[in-house]
Amino acid sequence: MSLAGKVARGAAWTILSSIGGRAIGVVGTLVVTRYLDPDAIGDVGTAMILVMTVNWLTSFGFGQYVIVRGRGDAAAEVVWHAAVASLVLGGAGLGLLALGATVLGPYFAIREISDYIPVLALAIGLRRLSAIPEKLLVQRLQFRAIALTQTLGETVYAGTTIFFASRGHGAWSVAYGNVAQFAVVTTIILVAVGFRAWATPQPWSWARVRDMTRFGAPLAVESILHMGARYWDNVVIRSLFGARPTGLYNLAYNLADIPAVHVGEQIGLVLLPSLAGMEPADRPRAFERATALLSLVIFPLALGLGAVSNTLVHLVLSEQWQDVAPLLTVLAVLSVFRPIGWVVSSYLQAQERNQPLMYLEMIKIVTLIGGIVALSPLGVRASACAVGGAFALNAVLGVWLVLRNGPRPRVLIEGFLRPLLASVVMAAAVLVMRFTLQDVGIAHPGVLLAAEIAAGTVVYVAVALVICRDAARELLQGARELRRRRATSQAD
Repeated sequence: MSLAGKVARGAAWTILSSIGGRAIGVVGTLVVTRYLDPDAIGDVGTAMILVMTVNWLTSFGFGQYVIVRGRGDAAAEVVWHAAVASLVLGGAGLGLLALGATVLGPYFAIREISDYIPVLALAIGLRRLSAIPEKLLVQRLQFRAIALTQTLGETVYAGTTIFFASRGHGAWSVAYGNVAQFAVVTTIILVAVGFRAWATPQPWSWARVRDMTRFGAPLAVESILHMGARYWDNVVIRSLFGARPTGLYNLAYNLADIPAVHVGEQIGLVLLPSLAGMEPADRPRAFERATALLSLVIFPLALGLGAVSNTLVHLVLSEQWQDVAPLLTVLAVLSVFRPIGWVVSSYLQAQERNQPLMYLEMIKIVTLIGGIVALSPLGVRASACAVGGAFALNAVLGVWLVLRNGPRPRVLIEGFLRPLLASVVMAAAVLVMRFTLQDVGIAHPGVLLAAEIAAGTVVYVAVALVICRDAARELLQGARELRRRRATSQAD
């Protein structure tokens, strides 16, 4: 199969499985809210962020190094050194954190979180075991096992969490759910890859370690700041506003992040090994096409979610969680800009331009945390506005960097602006539909939500086929080609 075919199939596998897995996860989360209050969710979430931070600090770009450099004659040496370094540093960091958990609570003035840290460190440690094997699957564009982990992992997490929550285990049910999920994910990946591909000892080379360090140092900083921009805001919100607003904010963020993570991130996951395997001269055109198609899919999902957020929350959440609605409306903006950062990151990593990525993430984290703190006197909703602003600035700066190195400015900018315009028209149609139905006395949230989604879908498709004609045709053609190939493979 050609590289383009592998990319299309990989993107389809990861996107569809991620959407399916996330749908299960969202349903599970909504059910869990019936048993847990925002305070419990806020505390266990903060503990998880601290554990994940240690995991990021010890990752040091090993996975990206395997994807980009683990090819040809040096593949076995690269993978072995990356695996050893990843496991040793990760085990040491997570082990020290678990042992020192008793002192973290008083240090952060949040005593409630320290009890959860050892169990969550175990969960992340299990996931760390499969980190390098997973990157081998990504490098080879073999996404079926990864797709299975997303769907089955979310199912196990939701089932385990609901089981323990319904039996009165409180926030501990979330910790148990994470352990079960990552145990299943790691098992699937290790079965798919085996041990020989990454655990076969090779002669130790300090030259290889130095090369990994040079390659990974900027990526390590970039990765830490990138993930910090996704999670550290929860810690800041917790310190500024307390556990309950943090729980509300965390749920709103997770819902708002669905289009970005489970469509945009999956495209970025496929894009990096695809670009790395292309000739340098072919990368700018591939990047232009990827961003246009990404915008066509992501922008309506993000703005549509923000438009229906009030109706959606009234329909699916209990009374104690209704304050999620305004936060979800504000945070939905991040899904417009965050995926742009992922495709920019994939493009720059494929060219081994890692330092600009590090600087982009530095600017983003400073803007994010600084904005939250600066707007905090106005309340948690105002502070949430800093999230969209930080990701917007990051996207603009990233695109500016890319424009200086290959892609055509007009083509790239139009690829963003045309779907954005169509999405704005769609959001306006959703609001018009809601207010019209309410004016005639129709107030049931289920009816309103169905009507809003129908109106938004019809309007977006109609407008996009007019002002985003080329990208829409390419998307439809790609879908038909993928369906044809699937039918052919099943017939064989």
